Amino acid sequence: MLTIVGGTYYEYCEEPFYYEIYGSGLRAAIALSNIEKDIKFVSCAGQSELENIDSIVSTHNFKSFIKPTQETIQFHYLYPLAKPTVQTDIPIEQIINLDEVHDENILYYGMIEATVSVHGNYVVYDPQNSISFKNTNSSAKQLAIILNKSEALTISGLTDNDDLNTVGKALLEDENANVVVIKNGSKGALVFENDKVYEIPVFKTERVWPIGSGDIFSAVFSWKWVLERNSCFDAAMYASNLTAQFCETRHLPLRGFTKNLVALPIVTRKKKIYLAGPFFSMPERWLINRLREALIDFGNEVFSPMHDVGFDGTPYDIVNKDLGGLQECDVILAVLNRLDTGTIFEIGYAKALSKRVVILTENIDDKELLMMVGAGCEIVEDFTTSVYKASW
Repeated sequence: MLTIVGGTYYEYCEEPFYYEIYGSGLRAAIALSNIEKDIKFVSCAGQSELENIDSIVSTHNFKSFIKPTQETIQFHYLYPLAKPTVQTDIPIEQIINLDEVHDENILYYGMIEATVSVHGNYVVYDPQNSISFKNTNSSAKQLAIILNKSEALTISGLTDNDDLNTVGKALLEDENANVVVIKNGSKGALVFENDKVYEIPVFKTERVWPIGSGDIFSAVFSWKWVLERNSCFDAAMYASNLTAQFCETRHLPLRGFTKNLVALPIVTRKKKIYLAGPFFSMPERWLINRLREALIDFGNEVFSPMHDVGFDGTPYDIVNKDLGGLQECDVILAVLNRLDTGTIFEIGYAKALSKRVVILTENIDDKELLMMVGAGCEIVEDFTTSVYKASW
């Protein structure tokens, strides 16, 4: 049996459009419902959503214990890689305390509107925030903590330390954990156990849907490490693979391996990316800015003609600076939402230098891309996937 404690939230994304009720806890329960037949789900949700949630629970055949609240919180994304805004009228003083959970095996996601203490033999804790396991007044005989890089830096207190090995080892000691997993986006994950550190790769997919991907990783890790008693390394490898399959298909419940995915090489150095694209209008500049922010957040070094060269100087000066930057980059991410001659020139120049090129295009006919496809450029139709592919 696995008890899953976690949030139930609405998730809304503007581009591409997406509107579903999930949240970490409900998503994990649905994800594992085909695999573990004895799931108990503990959460809270708005009174008006209880009937809908009961229907979901019945469809996927697991038990639920939902405490009614004033409303169901909504996460609002402008696009999948944007930081979501949390939409709620619940004041901080109305955060509720759920009853303590005592069970053998527990997957515990942090929640916005509720606090809870859990006590188990095997516990996996995914904070979803900056609250450490010890500050939840919980206990575990065997504890695994799974968190992203930002959460790891905050909870460890080592916010100025980029050495995740130091951060992971500090969390093992401070949290009295048996295992710590730090997810690091497109660079995979690090698993810490005693004095061992394991590197976990990401798996290549044609599309990437990141909303909920961290929830899936923790759910699959719990299945393998808690229920099947696999090693933490094997559990994390399996979790990375199945998370990639979810990111490509969004299919839930999980069905195990349905496609042989290729593990990408683990790269420790920063990748240098040339960000090509027109920036002659506000929408074009907005897109270049958002792409640059996302690429930097993924740990890349970015050369952007808009930011690093600008408009000052003669055409000769500008072009030489642009092409000099391109020559030093590993990958080119080119925005081709219109047939901008400068961007097309940069793509051709990059291919002449045998550079890898990822092209983000949403509205160009296939026949206009014939030369790019034939030259081996990777054509991508959505913002998020373009950032991941350029970063791999």
